[in-house]
Amino acid sequence: MFKKIKFYLRDYFAFNQTEIKGFMFMIFLIIVLIISVFIFDFLPDNPQTAKTIDPKRVEELMAKIEVKESEKKEAFQDRYANKYEKYDSENAPSKPIKLAPFDPNQASEAQLEELGIQKWMVKRIINYRSKGGQFRKKEDLQRIYDFPADLYAKLEPYITLPEKPASGGFAPFPKPEANSEVKIATTTPTKESFKPVAFDLNRADTNDLKKLKGIGSKLSARIIKYRDMIGGFYSENQVKEVFGLDSTVVDELLKFGTIKNPSLKKIKINEVTAEEFKHLYIRPYVAKSIIAYRQQHGNFTSKKDFEPIKLLDAKTLDKIFPYFEL
Repeated sequence: MFKKIKFYLRDYFAFNQTEIKGFMFMIFLIIVLIISVFIFDFLPDNPQTAKTIDPKRVEELMAKIEVKESEKKEAFQDRYANKYEKYDSENAPSKPIKLAPFDPNQASEAQLEELGIQKWMVKRIINYRSKGGQFRKKEDLQRIYDFPADLYAKLEPYITLPEKPASGGFAPFPKPEANSEVKIATTTPTKESFKPVAFDLNRADTNDLKKLKGIGSKLSARIIKYRDMIGGFYSENQVKEVFGLDSTVVDELLKFGTIKNPSLKKIKINEVTAEEFKHLYIRPYVAKSIIAYRQQHGNFTSKKDFEPIKLLDAKTLDKIFPYFEL
């Protein structure tokens, strides 16, 4: 058969002996390549290749990535909480607890620590007092951020605050001695001479706030700054979020301050970008997740559209939603 093929090649193509051998070798290679394609289909998969495309392996890798991402987010979200938990373990009171009457406006750091208050919480109380904060009622101690409720229940019977004059006014001046010179000072207008009137919390300026008892230049500026940062007040309870306001000041502020038809600074949630989406109530990584969800599922049309976002809890959604413009 091989001789017949050589004869036909020499007869039809006029090949010499060398060309015939080369042609036959090329035909042999082509046949081998064709057969090898079918052979590889019946061979078992390479274990290493199968391992790289194993769905379980892919799921494990994705799970690890999600865990790392969640750890970073939780570390960012709870950086203060973790810091205080660390203080709880490292700064536990080494001295025995001694419960005794104390004035939170005057007690020293050592006295507060002897009552069983952690060092980080003592520093927070001292910082609150240094910025002008005062404890006028026992309940004001709970206004210190993250103050333990169980610890307050233990300390509440021992909290002593100076009694107010029975008349509700100022304590009388001591009578001058017989031989002492009496100097009559000229009366100057004080803040009490201005009678406060009802005002809108979203339109008030520092002059309106300083007419109220217990509010000076610093507190009034702090209230205005906080109002501008969140885009305006839609609830009177938001005033309590301002740092440094004790219960008496808050009561005085809400006594005259009202909110009528608030004009809030709205965020166009269906147009804003991740870089532009900034608000005091929303952490940056939560803002990015909201924008990513919008890009995947389309524009938001109602409050319920935000509920599937896992990083946006219900409490935060209730606080931030009034600032959204759909």
